[in-house]
Amino acid sequence: MKKQIENVLKESTIITLEDLCFIYQMPELKDAQENLPLEAAAEVKYRSDDFTGKLLIETRGGLFSAIATNILSNDDPSTQQKKDALGEIANIICGNVVPSLGGGGREYKIEPPRSLNKDDLLKEEKQGKPMAEITLNFNDGRADIKLFVDGYSATKEKK
Repeated sequence: MKKQIENVLKESTIITLEDLCFIYQMPELKDAQENLPLEAAAEVKYRSDDFTGKLLIETRGGLFSAIATNILSNDDPSTQQKKDALGEIANIICGNVVPSLGGGGREYKIEPPRSLNKDDLLKEEKQGKPMAEITLNFNDGRADIKLFVDGYSATKEKK
């Protein structure tokens, strides 16, 4: 299941950033973008009758600004506009990935996105391993996306 969810997460992220932000994946930048410092992060929590969790997106290397600039068609977005744009991207990705967790026909709720600071991220790191985790390199920077499902344990997953 983990590999399937990672594939859905990857596909959803690529399509969202390409279609809404005109930001294109460039895997060949992996080495050049490996040690880029964190710029910003946002999370979206979700829940249904069967499961709860969250999606976390972190940006590096100019992606934070590029998302807002392109999605808003504004060459000089404010910090709040950048946070809002990143949150909206997280919301869209989450909305595309969560249905794949529980099969068709189930209802789920997605909470409003929340911008995270470095202290928030340190707390997040202590909350367990994500069910799915991907890193994607784009022409404007790097995105690290993690999907957490409460109660998920990699040791439960059959290899």
